[in-house]
Amino acid sequence: MRRDPSVWLLLGLQFLLCFEWVHLDRSAESKPNLRPIYWDVLSYYAYLPALFIEDDLKLTFVEDPNRADVHLHRHRYWPETTPEGDKVIKTTMGVALMISPFFGVAHFLAPVLGHEPDGFSRPYQAAVALAGFVWGCLGLWVLRSWLRSFWGPWMVGLALWVLVGATNLWNYLVYEPAMSHSFSFFWMSVLLWCTHQTMNGTKPSKRYEAGLALALGMLVLIRPTLLIAGLLPLLYTGSSGLRWWWLRLTRNAGHLFLLLFVFLGPFLLQSLYWKYVTGHFLFYSYQGERFFWGDPRISEFLLSYRKGWLLYNPVMVLVIVGWCWALACMIQGWRKGRQASEPFPLAFALTGVLPLVIYVYASWWSWWFGGSLGGRVLVEWYPALVPAGLGVVQGLMGWIHRPLLSDHRALDAMRRWVFGLALLFFLGYTIALQYHQSWQYRIALLHWDATGKDWYRAVWWQSSFPVGLDAMAVPPNGDLARAGQGRRAELWEPSCLGFGSEGPKEVRGLGYTE
Repeated sequence: MRRDPSVWLLLGLQFLLCFEWVHLDRSAESKPNLRPIYWDVLSYYAYLPALFIEDDLKLTFVEDPNRADVHLHRHRYWPETTPEGDKVIKTTMGVALMISPFFGVAHFLAPVLGHEPDGFSRPYQAAVALAGFVWGCLGLWVLRSWLRSFWGPWMVGLALWVLVGATNLWNYLVYEPAMSHSFSFFWMSVLLWCTHQTMNGTKPSKRYEAGLALALGMLVLIRPTLLIAGLLPLLYTGSSGLRWWWLRLTRNAGHLFLLLFVFLGPFLLQSLYWKYVTGHFLFYSYQGERFFWGDPRISEFLLSYRKGWLLYNPVMVLVIVGWCWALACMIQGWRKGRQASEPFPLAFALTGVLPLVIYVYASWWSWWFGGSLGGRVLVEWYPALVPAGLGVVQGLMGWIHRPLLSDHRALDAMRRWVFGLALLFFLGYTIALQYHQSWQYRIALLHWDATGKDWYRAVWWQSSFPVGLDAMAVPPNGDLARAGQGRRAELWEPSCLGFGSEGPKEVRGLGYTE
């Protein structure tokens, strides 16, 4: 039987990812950007060493003056303080649950290999990095299975290469795999795959429905705002999806309660932790942090030099074109008094979900989400966004290959070559740019949160640090941002791509108050 080319293409991609992942030294103290258990990961991971090594989920040992290693714990645990004075881990425990099997192996091997079994020595660092990498790669395989339900093997295989190579997904699979995004990428892929199998099978499968509920529950446990992903199954086939689920669940109330239990099961563990530590089943652990719903920084979230999603992931312009296409189809259907057919899977769901997601993330006080590369919080949404890009490419190729009269064969051939080469150039450029910028970010040539116009101009396609680069940093003011001020950032200007002879301009002031 002939092999599916998408399998071989994905195997080749996995080999390349493994090669890059293995060749990174993540243990050196002099390379903090490569240490997996660092920055936000400290909070995601804290549940495991606190429970299995310190046997103290209340984190009282962090400030215990009788312990000789108390100075280490203050850097290894970043708890929040409740109004009652208790210590609580800020983030929810979804990532810790997914890391736990790898943590168990590392905890067993650490003394065997001569390392301290303290939760932070080299075996633990490797285990945490491996956990994110493995779950993220598994997500690619699940995503491939879902996409193959709609497109041919070559289209799907090449799309996966572009998805990884041309977006910041590469960074969060290889360089920063322990961040939450590789884990949620996996569950988002599972959510879409189980939704398709549930709604398009010969008969509804309780197994896939349970998988759908579990995937959504784990997404919420990893990042509570991912509850928005629950709209994807509801709108999977447009408005008919709502009717399908209504009839499916109202005809079997017992099954509905079972799915609710599967969905809420993961978060029950979080509630029990909060009850144990704070005395409340529900607790807002992001003390002093909030959304500013009336002041979303949408332009900055999409197009700023600091973290602009489209600026650092230009291939996602295809997704925006797909969104416009889907919206136009919806409007056309309304005018004709009927529901237009979807131009690509999830098209109608995307018209509502994508603006909502961008609005929510842009409303967070720190819309740049700390140190990151190019809108990292959208990485978990990439499985749902891939069909938009694929739909646009397929539609474009169909337009290129539409037949012309015999008198215009030369024009037809020229058109195909021009558009084909333009598409290849665009995709090749986005892959090369992303690979280079991921490397720049890894060595801090692209600043983790203070990149402005002048910094961006100075390091564009550069491989060494320009003189005076530090003076060009435009760091955000966290205290002002938490109060709803100072959340602006310099927006991308097309003219900034044509630089080189002018050199960097004088550094602007930091007064981004509003």
